[in-house]
Amino acid sequence: MKYSVYFDSPDLYPGKFNFYEEGGSPELLKNLINIIDSNKDQLVEINLSWYLFNNNILHEFLKNLPQHIIINVITIPLEGYDNSKPKRLKKLGSDIISDSLYSKYDLARKIFNDRYNSESNPNYNIYFFPHIYVRSPYVKPFSRGRLPYSLHIKSLYLKLKGERSIIGLSSSNLAVRDLVKFESLITIENNETYSQSFKSFFDDLIKNSIHIKKFNKSLNIKLSDYTYSQNNSNEYSFFSAPFYLNSANLMEEELTRIISNAKEKIIICAQHLAAFDYSVNSEYSSSNSEVQNRLGILGSILRKGKEGVKITCISQTFSPPNEDHQKFKNQDFRSPINSKNFEKFYSNLKHIKNADYFVNQDVHLKFLIIDDILIFCTYNFTPTQFIYLDKVKIDKFINMNDISFSGVHCEVSSHLVIKDLQTTKSFLKFADSIIKSNNTIKVL
Repeated sequence: MKYSVYFDSPDLYPGKFNFYEEGGSPELLKNLINIIDSNKDQLVEINLSWYLFNNNILHEFLKNLPQHIIINVITIPLEGYDNSKPKRLKKLGSDIISDSLYSKYDLARKIFNDRYNSESNPNYNIYFFPHIYVRSPYVKPFSRGRLPYSLHIKSLYLKLKGERSIIGLSSSNLAVRDLVKFESLITIENNETYSQSFKSFFDDLIKNSIHIKKFNKSLNIKLSDYTYSQNNSNEYSFFSAPFYLNSANLMEEELTRIISNAKEKIIICAQHLAAFDYSVNSEYSSSNSEVQNRLGILGSILRKGKEGVKITCISQTFSPPNEDHQKFKNQDFRSPINSKNFEKFYSNLKHIKNADYFVNQDVHLKFLIIDDILIFCTYNFTPTQFIYLDKVKIDKFINMNDISFSGVHCEVSSHLVIKDLQTTKSFLKFADSIIKSNNTIKVL
């Protein structure tokens, strides 16, 4: 068994606001390509489930691999890619800047058209997972495409000869037209505990996805016509998906269980922190018919902080509660979408003596460190992530031109629980580098 950890940082690149042809994580793209390329003689199958897939460098690399290798890429339909504010692209390490302007939508469409019309490499498949999750009409629009697709995962499963495998998760979309952020990628080689759950997940995801050559716009919304699959998640690797009944709720329960065992320290790092004191309208769930109030995983962290456990929070977004507006009047923070939930959490956190909070606008990686255990995630710590509703019926909701919806609310996400001390130490070191960055603001 081998753990490998890779990081990317805006500090590695000359222009903070450059959009690179290599995408928002050039270093991680290079690492992923090297992992695949160095194993290509042993590869039987490549499975990539990537929220956004518009990186032409990765696409061309996959297209030109030996044709006996089966390649499955699962992503979201084109309607989920942002088509606003096209920009020029810069080639890394060069002064060359594209003449044309590109949006994420333009770049994805080029790749999808190529794969749809190409007869080359018939074993290279692109699938769309068109399930959308419900967003309240009162929630602000987010900076994605027109439809809110639930596939938020960035994961890989490489099947090698001799029953060997490599699994992995990343925080990065590897997307072109993303700015470079603090990101990470973890891979684990030849560990059956992880590989079995990853294999099952990819089998189930592909079964519930639509091949690009069978897809049309009428399929842009996948409703709840799932045959529920057995979720083969375990204590080391966990998946939430609409075809895994109650999986998002169970994911929160599993995280809460691990947090409850903290003895010395908890470090939580993500783009958004807001999973605190929220309600779930369970009339849309077959498991409960009442409104549930949850303190969430952030409530569990607050409880451990009150018990004396050291708490450190790092996020990209921050929204000071009303009583602190004067204190932060000269700071320009990006506000979380769930600002009310965040403000309630922060108002409680600031009364815990052994708590620190740091904000850096370039944070995109997502992880928890609980004593010596690393939990590496593909999701943010927001209420949306931890709600599973299997009987949703709503007449209108945001970004969908008053389209009526009936189906399942659940994001597709995953986390790894890693008890390898060297891997945890590498994340502690990286977190420390973010905290010490000149662009980091200590708010608590």
